[in-house]
Amino acid sequence: MEVKRAYRRLAVVFHPDKNRSTEASALFQEINEAHQVLSDPELRERYDLLLRQNFAPAPAPLTSDQPYHRDPAYRRRHAPGYRPPPPQPSERLLMMIHFLKYLRLISFAGIAWCSILALDYMLPNRVRTEKVVSESNRVISWQFHHVPYVLVTDKGHQFPINASGVDFFPVGSEAEIITSRILDLLIKIEAPGKKYSLDSLATVYSNFLFVPIVLLVLSVIGLTLKKGIEFRFSFAIAILTVMFFNLIFLLFSIL
Repeated sequence: MEVKRAYRRLAVVFHPDKNRSTEASALFQEINEAHQVLSDPELRERYDLLLRQNFAPAPAPLTSDQPYHRDPAYRRRHAPGYRPPPPQPSERLLMMIHFLKYLRLISFAGIAWCSILALDYMLPNRVRTEKVVSESNRVISWQFHHVPYVLVTDKGHQFPINASGVDFFPVGSEAEIITSRILDLLIKIEAPGKKYSLDSLATVYSNFLFVPIVLLVLSVIGLTLKKGIEFRFSFAIAILTVMFFNLIFLLFSIL
């Protein structure tokens, strides 16, 4: 019963209908051969005998027609028809093979997400007007505690600004806040009369635009990978990591 349970568990993972990799097909063939040997009492007894003689301190003749020879070069190491036991996949390898079923799904998800961002960026932007208030209304937070100059609006929004841009946003003036159409992600801020643009912002459409680009490249490559269990597993982890950072930057980009 234990042999059957182990065989069924491995067959579910490595069967050609369940796993398309070439490594799984070869392992499934070896699993079938091992199951045939272990299920037949006679074959199993012969295999156990060969295994014990293989690890014996001194070689002995396996059959009557195999005389013992003092020269190791003339000794027959195994009986005719002997086949070494099939290698058993490790738990780590089984976990990787099981996870690789989701590699294409992860890659398609990354491409779909980048397509949504590209569509959102190309559509006409939203433009809203907010009044600039005194910096005394600034709320100290972990994001801007190290920023010397901050642009504060009457809607409670705060944006880091350099010293050269402070004069373009006097108190009481109206600043144009430009965001994306679908996701309402911050793109840039323009001073009255469009004399100055604040576009060096920590958003996914500004300083961190490279994150969705990297995600798109990795996702496309992930669809083309066919071989290498460990390499494809590492590649899938890399895609998930970039997707995680993309989500973090996205949350900070929503106005």
